[in-house]
Amino acid sequence: MSRRIWLVVAIGLVLATGCGRNEPASRAAGAKTEQAAEPQGGEAHAASDVVPGSYEDWCDEHQVAESQCTRCDPSLIPAFQAAGDWDTDHGLPVSQCLIHDPNLKIVRPAKPEVR
Repeated sequence: MSRRIWLVVAIGLVLATGCGRNEPASRAAGAKTEQAAEPQGGEAHAASDVVPGSYEDWCDEHQVAESQCTRCDPSLIPAFQAAGDWDTDHGLPVSQCLIHDPNLKIVRPAKPEVR
């Protein structure tokens, strides 16, 4: 139970500090300065200004929330490690490791209805 509390606290701290996302090299080089909130035409990453935990906060490449994607943003790793949510063998949070738990289901939040 305390492991889950630490995970929530660590993720909350990461989200509260603006996620500390690093832009992929293609964006940093100016290859694509504007990106739609919903990935289109092979775009794999969420825009940097999306709301964490929203439908738009999704890494298509790794099938997890972009704001929690340690493969795209290694600066997130210490928070997962501090929360005890780290699979050293596979280099991923246990909560995201399909090798560690093949039955794990990571579900993208529902797309908001347009009114």
